[in-house]
Amino acid sequence: MFINQRISTSVLIGLSLICTSHSLADTTKDTELNTVTIIGTDEDLSTLAGSATRIDETMISEFDSTDLNDLLTRTPGVYIRYEDGYGLRPNIGIRGVTSDRSQKITLMEDGVLISPAPYTAPAAYYIPNVNRMQNVEVVKGPAAIQHGPHTIGGAINMITRPAPYEAEGSLDLTYGSDNYYKGRVQLGDTPDSLGGQWGYHLDLMSYGADGFKELDNGEDTGFVRNDVNAKLQWESHPSAEYAQRATLKLGYADETSDETYLGLTDDDFKATPNRRYAASQLDQFNSDHTQVHFLHDIELSPTFSLSTKVYQQTFNRSWNKFDGFIDGVSAQDVLANPDIFVTEMSALRGDISEANSQDVTIDVTNNDRTYGSHGLSLSGEYLTYTGDIEHTLRAGVRYHHDYVERHHTQKGYYMVNGTLEFDGVDERDPKTLNEASSDAIAVFINDEMIIDDWAINLGVRYETIDGEVTNKLTDTRTTRSQSILAPGAGAYYQLTPELGVLAGVYKGFSPAGPASDDSVSPEESINYEYGVRYRKNELSADAIGFFSDYSNLIGRCRASDSGCTVGDEFNGGKVQVAGMEFTLNHAVNWDRYRFPIEVVYTYTESAFQSSFQSGFSQWGVVDAGDELPYLPKHQARFSSGVEFDRWNIIGAVRHTGTAREVPGQGSYADDSSTRAHTLFDLSLAWQATNTLQARLIGENLTDQQVIVSRRPFGARPSQPLTVKAAVRWDF
Repeated sequence: MFINQRISTSVLIGLSLICTSHSLADTTKDTELNTVTIIGTDEDLSTLAGSATRIDETMISEFDSTDLNDLLTRTPGVYIRYEDGYGLRPNIGIRGVTSDRSQKITLMEDGVLISPAPYTAPAAYYIPNVNRMQNVEVVKGPAAIQHGPHTIGGAINMITRPAPYEAEGSLDLTYGSDNYYKGRVQLGDTPDSLGGQWGYHLDLMSYGADGFKELDNGEDTGFVRNDVNAKLQWESHPSAEYAQRATLKLGYADETSDETYLGLTDDDFKATPNRRYAASQLDQFNSDHTQVHFLHDIELSPTFSLSTKVYQQTFNRSWNKFDGFIDGVSAQDVLANPDIFVTEMSALRGDISEANSQDVTIDVTNNDRTYGSHGLSLSGEYLTYTGDIEHTLRAGVRYHHDYVERHHTQKGYYMVNGTLEFDGVDERDPKTLNEASSDAIAVFINDEMIIDDWAINLGVRYETIDGEVTNKLTDTRTTRSQSILAPGAGAYYQLTPELGVLAGVYKGFSPAGPASDDSVSPEESINYEYGVRYRKNELSADAIGFFSDYSNLIGRCRASDSGCTVGDEFNGGKVQVAGMEFTLNHAVNWDRYRFPIEVVYTYTESAFQSSFQSGFSQWGVVDAGDELPYLPKHQARFSSGVEFDRWNIIGAVRHTGTAREVPGQGSYADDSSTRAHTLFDLSLAWQATNTLQARLIGENLTDQQVIVSRRPFGARPSQPLTVKAAVRWDF
């Protein structure tokens, strides 16, 4: 309650600052306040003392992307593990950090932490829909230390559309394979009747599909997700003493998806990759997310500005899903050895008759959780000079609180002729019943210096984190405190007007969770990057090498992992990850035709530095030199097309190399690796009028389906051939 009162007070302070400004009738807009971005302008990006990528609205619309996974293949150094085929719960890693539920990267919306509980339970079961974003920024290297708590890999910032200065709106309608649909309406204005200073933007979206998987009993495997977002924005008049902007954002999202963790045996996958066993017929994910963000920026002088962000978010989710067998063998062993566990496989497939139905009891667990977070951040930027050296000083402090409440309840079912029937046992104890929370204070200071042809970036981040867990099953309470001081430095030198070189080093950090004991060290590393950057006319190219030297890697137990308690953490010891990122963007113009070309490539190597046996099921027995799971050596994306008159045709080729599913080295085992695959996409757009556009999209044109993961329970497929037709009307 005290924290909520402090946040409310901060909002009132921000509003009082607004009310003191002048309000005149002139509607000219000349303020440059914009603190929702972390990269800045395109010019800032080209001279940044570190590596970063911006994905703009045009790129998002090319394939009408609603799946952040697909979109991030345009960024080097980012690793994706697909799961449901629609990107409902992305698995994203950067520069070697685990992609498992995006838990080791910092996710933000308009510069605000957006994961449900990034300190207490960082596995991100909620992520904003990228289709409603104006830009997506990916920052790596030394600049990442400004955006914790997870700084080893980097940060992703999703930027929403601001209130427009003139009345505008749009209607987007999409229909496709498996009854996929998307409907989106946007409205916005800054009306003269309100002095030209108050603006708004409304964004309403719903999308869903019947799903491409086929349950043995014919029931649903699809999803529906709704997003409602409203933004009220105020800007000071140009003649006001202080330029200011204030934004109040309100958001609500809900989802119902008939999703499961249960996959297939490899043989069943080869026969029918889109099959879903009857044992998953009760699986369903339900969630709702609310957010309130208040953002305020003020320019106190031409060289000094302040920014305030106040936020509060809640996320409720209930996932009722297959979780193995009660008092039986593990589901992982059954699916890996179907010829040995014949009865259990018959139960999964629904082949058990009523006479034999009680031979095994299927575990269906409802993982019911409530997440919440709120916080306040203050940051400032000051431009000054020491002699001929230009300094842009940035400093900030953030208080953040987040929590999770877990209540995982178990029910038993018998399989009877393809239908799950309740075993009648109501008194089973909860699997998990706990509450956990964290309070964190983070401070950063950064100095970006321009010295002739040099750009030098020096910074440091300090965090102190206090966490606690109350286990209601054992009536125990544990606490943990940790802190980190993480410095970083980066430099960029402009060798010629077209060519520059960069290098950087910084300390990366990912905190241990509050449930871990003192034997588990936080995840820390020393990260290096170095490379060249070329810009000339419509040609740009970057070649960046990176090396991450972990002093300790953390493995975190989730409900889908076997043999561990949710929230438990495990030391992985020293690990090294190295690689190279390459990007090229070019365009050839001929007469009225324009041919854009984009190339993205990542090469990665990794190795555990010691041998050990871990209680973490994703690692197990590890030998020194073993590569990390789900980290392919080769990833690439190539796209090209032609733009002419009112037509725009874009083709893309996405390649993902072979990746291990367990630590290992040498040759890849078929039953514990995901194979290399290449997907082909095509988008054809026609601008019928200045306000009406039609688009036809084909994804995975060769209909190649591969195993994207066997974790946690068997092989699961990539999305098959998907065709979508979309229209957009701007008004």
